[in-house]
Amino acid sequence: MKFRFCGDCDCPEWVLAEIHSSLSMLTSVKLKILTQLVACSILGDEVPEVKLKSSFMTNKNDLKSIKSAMACIRFLLVNATRFRTDETTFSTELQQLGLPQEHSSAICRVFKEQSGNIQEYLTKNSLTVNELIDMTFDIPSDAINCACITFKLKNEIIDGVPTETSHEINIERSDVRMLLKEMKTVRSLMDETE
Repeated sequence: MKFRFCGDCDCPEWVLAEIHSSLSMLTSVKLKILTQLVACSILGDEVPEVKLKSSFMTNKNDLKSIKSAMACIRFLLVNATRFRTDETTFSTELQQLGLPQEHSSAICRVFKEQSGNIQEYLTKNSLTVNELIDMTFDIPSDAINCACITFKLKNEIIDGVPTETSHEINIERSDVRMLLKEMKTVRSLMDETE
């Protein structure tokens, strides 16, 4: 079956599984609260983990389930916005996937309130997943022949939530000059095409 919010394609199986195993098991009120939190995270806000734990967790295994439910809701909201799905069609399609009517209404209410903001934010921040914020270079005094480069990234998607992360790589000192030369070459090519 084809769905408008999926760009007139089939719904991914993992989304279907999450709808049946996680989203339909929540109350419609909790689903609306979770959808509001996800909508805020799409817009760049941090999801308060304390609120997640106090509102949705009854045991330790619930955190993984809630994060997978959040990833599913994020997919639903982003795709419905991206493919300009109207609220009525979105609600109908969610029900066709097995989500109860009151649950689909809860998601659609948040979608109606936030779709304009999500559209604007996604347009403004498109192609910014794993965006480089900062890069530092260090030659440790105890290292024999290596250098350490640290990359700070913004919007790395971890468990369905954009997160700021840091990654370190170690390379030989002789490769640093070659890397710098290649980066300068790429930069000059990018500047020529602008």
